[in-house]
Amino acid sequence: MYNLIRFIKLNQFILLFLFIEGISIFLLFSQNNYQTTKITEQASQYTSVIYKYSSIFRNYINLTETNKYLAQENAKLYSMLKNQQSFHDSILIRKKDFSYQSAKVINNSVNKRNNFITLNKGKRDGVKKGMGVITSNGVIGIIHSLSENYSIVISTLHRESSLAIKILRNNQHGILKWEGFDYKKGNIKNFPNHILLKEQDTVITSSHSMIFPEGINVGTISSFKQENEGYYNVEVDFFEDFNQLNFVYVIASNKTEEQRKLEKNISDE
Repeated sequence: MYNLIRFIKLNQFILLFLFIEGISIFLLFSQNNYQTTKITEQASQYTSVIYKYSSIFRNYINLTETNKYLAQENAKLYSMLKNQQSFHDSILIRKKDFSYQSAKVINNSVNKRNNFITLNKGKRDGVKKGMGVITSNGVIGIIHSLSENYSIVISTLHRESSLAIKILRNNQHGILKWEGFDYKKGNIKNFPNHILLKEQDTVITSSHSMIFPEGINVGTISSFKQENEGYYNVEVDFFEDFNQLNFVYVIASNKTEEQRKLEKNISDE
């Protein structure tokens, strides 16, 4: 104890400098989106390599479960091709305006306020910032930053994530966000209470999204209660278990830029 106190006294100015420097760096990156994005991009180039090899080890351990998952996905695709139709619970809906490519999750978090996912696909594979990420069970997130071989996804479990949704049964639209507590649940705030809701109503993506195709499964309503005058707070159970992510699909809209340019021209008039 004496040696520790003596060390602090001898190096108090250096320690004070490092302490203040640390606070300054923290404030810089926590308050500025540009710096945060840049440091995330740089860090992902190095951390993603570590995640890659740890993922390879986990894949070897979980090889039986992985093969089971791939067999189920192949069965869905075979059924769609055989019957020349799309199933509502299948992710590859007949959407000619969207293209898909598979990716492997090599790192993921669910217990933070802002969660991110690392994929083993990057710029070299044609992945771009703003592309959507989904699974056969639902929406996962949006591409945030990239390196040549990897990409970072803003998870649906993130405070800045918002998803345009609608209730399948009555076609009522809303915005789903994550409250930051339970990775299995999301919330639809300010949903008008004159709309008839039922528990177990299915929630899907709406046509208001330029990132995701309409009709992608999100979850089911587990409860709803009046929070503000005239509005419900709706709780949704996600179809996807974010703690068990393995393979995902990165999707790109072939007409997003055309729509954005048209809407920008109108807003500029």
